[in-house]
Amino acid sequence: MPRCHTGDLAVKLGGGEGAAGTQYVPLVFTNKSGHKCTLYGYPGVSFVAGDAGTQVNKGFAREQNSKKTTVPLAPGGVAHATIAGSDVGFFDAAKCKPVPVRGFRVYPPDETAALFVALPGNACSADGVGQWRVMAIAPGAADR
Repeated sequence: MPRCHTGDLAVKLGGGEGAAGTQYVPLVFTNKSGHKCTLYGYPGVSFVAGDAGTQVNKGFAREQNSKKTTVPLAPGGVAHATIAGSDVGFFDAAKCKPVPVRGFRVYPPDETAALFVALPGNACSADGVGQWRVMAIAPGAADR
């Protein structure tokens, strides 16, 4: 079965939850193509700002304890990758250097073309502060 390409997929935010100041939100991928395909590994995710979609800070760090598995997707099938991080309000503003963001740029695993998920808010622009994490692709709409 071939791997899913960016053009085969749609992505949106699923319902999230929080624990001890950390937000956990699934990025839900849907196979919008007419053929079966697979997802494996980690998506690339980063905050973006402005009309040009300029990346803010580094991309989300991969959660290394997250188990990688091949997820087959039939047409209309779903998989998810949970993202986790803290609101900029948890960090010293002088160290965080918060900036407004439009949402996320999301690269499906092993792809170089991105999808966009709108979520206006703020993110830390200072290197190493407020780093978000992304877990590996998993079956279904959410693991929580």
